[in-house]
Amino acid sequence: MRLSLLNLISTPVPVLNSLGLNLRVGLSSEDPMVTRHPSEQYDAFLTIYSPEGLFLGRVHLGQIPDHRRRFFDISAVTQEFVPEGDHLAVVHRVPSRLLSQVSSVEEEIELPRAPDYSFFRSLVEYSFPQGSNGSIIYETPPHLNAGASSNSLTFTNQIVLSQDLNSYLIIINHSVNPSYSQIADFFFGVHCLSGELAVSNDVSIGPFGIQILDMRRLIPEHLVEREEDPQDGLSWFTLVGGCEDAALLVLAINVSPGMRAVSVEHTHP
Repeated sequence: MRLSLLNLISTPVPVLNSLGLNLRVGLSSEDPMVTRHPSEQYDAFLTIYSPEGLFLGRVHLGQIPDHRRRFFDISAVTQEFVPEGDHLAVVHRVPSRLLSQVSSVEEEIELPRAPDYSFFRSLVEYSFPQGSNGSIIYETPPHLNAGASSNSLTFTNQIVLSQDLNSYLIIINHSVNPSYSQIADFFFGVHCLSGELAVSNDVSIGPFGIQILDMRRLIPEHLVEREEDPQDGLSWFTLVGGCEDAALLVLAINVSPGMRAVSVEHTHP
């Protein structure tokens, strides 16, 4: 069976320059399932795409020794490729013993069967310079958008607005197939806690691209003011969204520039 080394363990990560956030990724050489794979050394790579979803380059980040964890500063690397604008990057982990069998990480390798690296998740951390950070762990789902058809449905209750707090929904259109070309149409509705529809719309996300939904701009101001809690000043909303032509990964990020604070959550698939 011929397999891509780059797809054994990977995580697509949005680089959010427009929000002023730095991005680091934490990687481990330990098997989270403990008994499947012995701890061994891994090589880490980063694939960088342009804001338009075009492949810009691939960088060797370094190695993670066995029984170790290591952080990599993704923002520092991608700044050389995309100094401004939001875009997608993909972090890859490759067992060094397999990498030594090929002349390039782009080459496919012959294996008797596909190894199971499920749950080898990356810790994705966003932070303001000189501020606090928020993080989450996730991975590329197996065979993401590699089949004939895919779809997705998602929801979140993490839409929170105030005078110094804003929420963003980050939509990722990624695939393990480097020839992937599907433009995804994401439709969504934002609801007040009463269930009343506040706003609905749809956006398109190109292959290997991301889309940022700014809730402050999308939700009518009179509804934000009406939903404000008199005790804490927060206005809460929920969001339901879906896509009929691609499996999308979605993150919800709340930021407070005044407090230099950020939190990040998964939406629920």
